[in-house]
Amino acid sequence: MSKFSRIIGGSPQYSATQLPLDEAFVQQAEDTSGSLLRIRPFKENEDILGATGLLRSVHDVTTNFRGKNTSDHHSFEIWFDEGKIKFYMHAATDAAADKFRRRVGNNYANSEVFHVEDGVTFPVIKPDEHVAGARLGLKKIPYYPIRHHNSEEFEMDPYGEITSEMLSLDDSMVVVQVVFRPAKQSWTDGDRFKHNSVEELAEAHRNGTSVGWLNPRTRPANETDKQIAKTVAQQRGKQAFHANIRILAVSADQSEAEARARGVAGMFKKLYWGVTEQGFEDTPIWHRKEAKRANKLHQHVERMAARDWTDQRMILTIDELAGVAHIPSDDIETPNIDWRHTQRGDRVPADAGQHDRQTESGEDDDSSSNRGNHGV
Repeated sequence: MSKFSRIIGGSPQYSATQLPLDEAFVQQAEDTSGSLLRIRPFKENEDILGATGLLRSVHDVTTNFRGKNTSDHHSFEIWFDEGKIKFYMHAATDAAADKFRRRVGNNYANSEVFHVEDGVTFPVIKPDEHVAGARLGLKKIPYYPIRHHNSEEFEMDPYGEITSEMLSLDDSMVVVQVVFRPAKQSWTDGDRFKHNSVEELAEAHRNGTSVGWLNPRTRPANETDKQIAKTVAQQRGKQAFHANIRILAVSADQSEAEARARGVAGMFKKLYWGVTEQGFEDTPIWHRKEAKRANKLHQHVERMAARDWTDQRMILTIDELAGVAHIPSDDIETPNIDWRHTQRGDRVPADAGQHDRQTESGEDDDSSSNRGNHGV
């Protein structure tokens, strides 16, 4: 159906459009369900390893009497806003927010976490600004893992390129949002009759590959097939999360919004793993008619601001999700990251910026949007 739609309507494009707004799009804290937390990470931290610990500690699956997954969904977000790269987590409930606040403190020592209790809980979008967006999906079914820190050692944190691509004009804005909720332990079991399970897929790779159309035959398994079978079989029993990944870019400059949305999506494609031929593919929020494109982008913005969950059949193990949603360390060289530069309890160094001086004295330079903060 997707291919048919593309034939009729054309291939999706990164085409930025002004939203159908009479006034600025503003999401106020009092109108936001759940709780938004802002994180100012200490530069020396456990980056991806810290995220694996955090995700394990919040993998709480709840089900109803029929066994249906009823778990809450949460989000991890990176914003380039007001000229800085900032990190946020949104929790579905106040209880979950308190847990996240503690767990972030446990896994990212010396970082600060604030409840955003006043002001806006999503970057403001003006009527005259251009908006571009995309969502990410997996190329293949989730049993095939993407590249992660335990599958193939990263030469560098993938966030180095992702955050660098997010940097834009000071009056522009880029948001990466990863909405996640825990998957049941049975996510690799297939259907209720155990069809299409991870074991069946692994066994199919062990038995070789079907080739040929006119004269179909089975080619004996080679070393690559055996490696794929082993890798897929190892997914069995791993904790995992359902995920939505959304990208948004906003700028007064139409081409800048398009470039940032396209570029950030492209950086996520570098998590492709050649062993399993699994990776992300991007789908721009698009329609060939401008009015309908504007409406679709408006819906995309509203879903992001509301932290909506949609079942896109994307499941990532904790190791995979940690590479996609984590706090980076100073191993990345991206400028303009909102770091916390001092360890808790240390004196503020003489060359510290005003932001850190205020934070150490109990004031935050973003007090307009973070009043009533609660440090970890």
